[in-house]
Amino acid sequence: MSDLRRQFRAAAVLIFIVVPIGIAGFAFIEGMSVFDAIYLTIITLTTIGYGDFTPKTELGRLFTLVLVGAGMSALLFFLSSSFALLFSSEAMTRRRLFQTKKKIGKLNRHYIICGTGEMVDKTIGYVLHGAEIRRKQHQQSVYQPLENWLKRLFGPAERGRFLALRKLIYRLFLLYHHVFVDHVTLLDLLVVVTDDKEYAERLRAAGILVIDGEPTDDDDLLSAGIARARAIMVMLNQDTESLLTVLTARNLNPRLYITAAAVEEELKRKMIKAGANVVLAPYEVAAQFLNSATLRPAVNDFFSSILFEQDQHHQITQLELEDDSPWIGRRINDLALNERYNAGILGIRLESGEFAHTAGGRRLLQEDEILLVVAPGPMVPVLQHDCRPQGRDEMRFASFQRLVPTRESKSLDEVYSLEESEAVIDTMAKHFVICGNDHIIQSAVRFLDPARPFVLISNDEEVTERWRQRGFRVIHGDPAQESTLKNAGVKRAQAIMISIQDKAAAVLSVLSARAISKSLLISVTATTDDMIEKLRRSGADRVVSPFHVAAQFVLLATTRPEIADFLQHVLYNEITGLETAELYMEDDSPWIGKTIRELALTMRYRASVVGVRRANRRDFLYTPPPDHLVQPQEVLIVITPMEYFDEMRANATGHKDKRPATLRLEVDVSASGVWSRDMVRELIQQGGSG
Repeated sequence: MSDLRRQFRAAAVLIFIVVPIGIAGFAFIEGMSVFDAIYLTIITLTTIGYGDFTPKTELGRLFTLVLVGAGMSALLFFLSSSFALLFSSEAMTRRRLFQTKKKIGKLNRHYIICGTGEMVDKTIGYVLHGAEIRRKQHQQSVYQPLENWLKRLFGPAERGRFLALRKLIYRLFLLYHHVFVDHVTLLDLLVVVTDDKEYAERLRAAGILVIDGEPTDDDDLLSAGIARARAIMVMLNQDTESLLTVLTARNLNPRLYITAAAVEEELKRKMIKAGANVVLAPYEVAAQFLNSATLRPAVNDFFSSILFEQDQHHQITQLELEDDSPWIGRRINDLALNERYNAGILGIRLESGEFAHTAGGRRLLQEDEILLVVAPGPMVPVLQHDCRPQGRDEMRFASFQRLVPTRESKSLDEVYSLEESEAVIDTMAKHFVICGNDHIIQSAVRFLDPARPFVLISNDEEVTERWRQRGFRVIHGDPAQESTLKNAGVKRAQAIMISIQDKAAAVLSVLSARAISKSLLISVTATTDDMIEKLRRSGADRVVSPFHVAAQFVLLATTRPEIADFLQHVLYNEITGLETAELYMEDDSPWIGKTIRELALTMRYRASVVGVRRANRRDFLYTPPPDHLVQPQEVLIVITPMEYFDEMRANATGHKDKRPATLRLEVDVSASGVWSRDMVRELIQQGGSG
């Protein structure tokens, strides 16, 4: 860049020398006025030559020849240097950075992502997908009625006119939407700071604002608008770099909400001390999600549908009751949320920071409480407006910090030998089988209670022994072998959880498990995106992508922190003593035919029914009304104190020690269990394998 500038300066100097010489020469030799000399010099150097002024003397003509040669060379040198300087890669980069900073300068209360790699990729991919979903939903809600009207107006014989008019109206709709509709999505409020230039170019191509720089550098974070930002997500490859970024961000903006991802336990605690509000461990988050998907599949589907599946009709939103809200001092029943918005309250974050999940209809709403409401997507902005008509959006200080706790592993006094484990397993039924030895499965097992009906499989002797010492029933062997799975009682099991790094072993384990039992619920992790479809074809019911799950939770914890806290509070929390359970209404359940009001779960168990999975096993009824009549094959999603769950389940099943026949959504699996080993090898080779 410095060479180009030197060339440009040299060319400019030559021009400033040649032009005055030309003017002076024509004025002296030809006796022209200064203006005429300037005019003739310019048209000579630019080779225009109108002919109205020409040198009259031989000396003047000779001077013109010299001037044209020297002047043209200087002019071409000047033009080429100017072009090189203006359109060099560094100049383009400078202008692009200027435009980026200009756009960022207009942002306020935006979100910053720091880092690179798969987890950042998944987070941004989730944001891009959400923006596309919102665009399509808005287009469908506004444009689709126009298209339907046109179809009724024009018959099949006038298809040509219909298509032409539809095209015109669609273009007018896009113009209207672009000019008049303020439809801001999370994508419009996102800035990425990364030191990977190639990755930055990819993000720019997707329309994302990017700052090329170090997330630990003050100037780069200031360029990203950190002083005006709402929150920052720190997802670097090194925990030490993440710690330094958290410290830098907190110093630059004391009111910033900071979410960080980290692996090492000691550094996680240091990040909290440095100023992070939430620190998440990706493998632990994926492990908890895998546990939920396997042990409580209906609960997992319920929360996933309103939290992460952006194309679903219902969403969960948080409504803040600040001092300008007309809802303060009113009873919940008076709001008529179900009748007016088809909505319901899932929980309330109290001013103290605690959560209430059993808020009755007569409860008075208080200032600074936050309502967690489930509603149809189109009703969310209506609810937000009615809750806070002034639309005030002040930056609130995030006053609390939270390290997602690592639970103490439970152990039993009684330890089984491998032989004793097999003997006990032979007597078990409707139990849960867990296979693998990677980071995710070990994190998942750390959250489990060995007193519950779990059977663990691993071919790693150290892992097997550690699990055995905690009191689990353990099978040492290869989960890809049918004999190992049969020893674990898979044929009688309720569900199986598989997390294996080796792709071929993962597929073979799923195939072997499905061959043994068609009714078994199979959950498995996918190490890469290309494995997701392969594992589904193998017979897996749920395929969990660890980084995708972790990215979703980081985004949730950053953009909707109260909802993330509520989920942590009620899903399965031994500190609060709460869990979200699923109660299967089998055909002989005594609860069938009764309303939720008649069950009196709040009074008897301090429990609340937050959802109902309908008998078709696909749809949910969110925050069901008290007069909902319980139907056969429905599943009640209930938040309850752990101490009451066993009693409540016993009453729901008529005091019969039974579990549902299957946890699966679909029982018929026509594509699995019929593949040979050669077919598996071919499957793994398609799209590449590790």
